[in-house]
Amino acid sequence: MYITQMTRFKSDKSEEMVKAGKQAKKFFEKHGAEWLRLSRFHSGHFAGEWLAASRFASWETFGKAQEGLAKDPEFAKLMAHMTTFSELMGRSITVGVDL
Repeated sequence: MYITQMTRFKSDKSEEMVKAGKQAKKFFEKHGAEWLRLSRFHSGHFAGEWLAASRFASWETFGKAQEGLAKDPEFAKLMAHMTTFSELMGRSITVGVDL
């Protein structure tokens, strides 16, 4: 089982989004994420939006990461900066099924 968190952002500032994604990746991995990836939708209902996806080994790892991120002042600073060029559109969490 693994936990994936997917967050969508709306922004027309590609360079700023990529820069913020690179910074966020360091924070997420520091706090326990296996990875963080940034993608842009090119079709469908969310076309033009950005998707930040991160994966965690378990609910316990996910919880510890969320707690760590919430207490990290540099991460809070990054999120505040992101509000100047992007809008949070939605967040989903999925639980992976081992097949």
